[in-house]
Amino acid sequence: MNSKAMTLSLVMAGIAVFFVTSSVTSIEEEAKKKFGDEITVLVAKADIKEMDTISDGMIEPRSVPRRFVEPSAVAFNALVKEDSNDYAMEVKRIIGNVAIVPIKKGEQLSLNKITEPNMRTGLAPQVAPGKRAISITAGEIESVGKLVKPGDRVDVIVVLSTAVGMGGDTTNSKIAKTYLQDAVVLAVGRNITNNIARKIELDGANGKTRVKSLNDFDGYASVTLEVDPAQAQGLAVVMADPMNKIYLTLRNNDDTDRNNLNVTRKNDLINGEVRMPAQQAPGNR
Repeated sequence: MNSKAMTLSLVMAGIAVFFVTSSVTSIEEEAKKKFGDEITVLVAKADIKEMDTISDGMIEPRSVPRRFVEPSAVAFNALVKEDSNDYAMEVKRIIGNVAIVPIKKGEQLSLNKITEPNMRTGLAPQVAPGKRAISITAGEIESVGKLVKPGDRVDVIVVLSTAVGMGGDTTNSKIAKTYLQDAVVLAVGRNITNNIARKIELDGANGKTRVKSLNDFDGYASVTLEVDPAQAQGLAVVMADPMNKIYLTLRNNDDTDRNNLNVTRKNDLINGEVRMPAQQAPGNR
């Protein structure tokens, strides 16, 4: 009797499993007909801020019904695995692009939310409110051997040429002054901190475009600083005279102290009167 009951129970359980499986399959088939089959899309793994450069750690794959794929979403035509070549190639294409709007965690990446670094993702969003961006000429000597990079902090020394003398006897005199201290470098040439350091150029050998890394690029001829409006005017006055010179001195990013420095003249060097300041004042950004 117990054997028959056990057999009957197993049969009933098998029938129940069959009906449940059939029901689930039917629901899945109905869902596929209504919403489409599932495909893989790329979504934000964490919140991505506006003007953030996309990295592989910011995105992840997610399976969604085809009907729920957003317009222009970065999606595949089927379900793909993270270790597949198709997935790796698509992620490589996205990495290095810039978010032009904030993207929330779990939100699908779409081509209308990201763009390649260009003028649209330029410098203006990086300039702090109340500040101004101004570029100065940067040669090999003036920019610390062109080792200055975006995000560095520098002091700006201006060397002014003045004409003094009696009657027709005029001699040139140089005056050096530390005009700015702890100034932020926003850009060197067109390499800025909110885009990937790269340059698209034409390969003369085969006529195709190629991407050149700017991480170690020293072919720039200008450095762009973030300054106050009044300081921008002062630098403009200095640059208006071709006899004047501007030099950058590089400082540690953690060093924000401001030194009280006097003007230095040629006679100070001759007479040995150039001295370090007696006191220092903490700087503020």
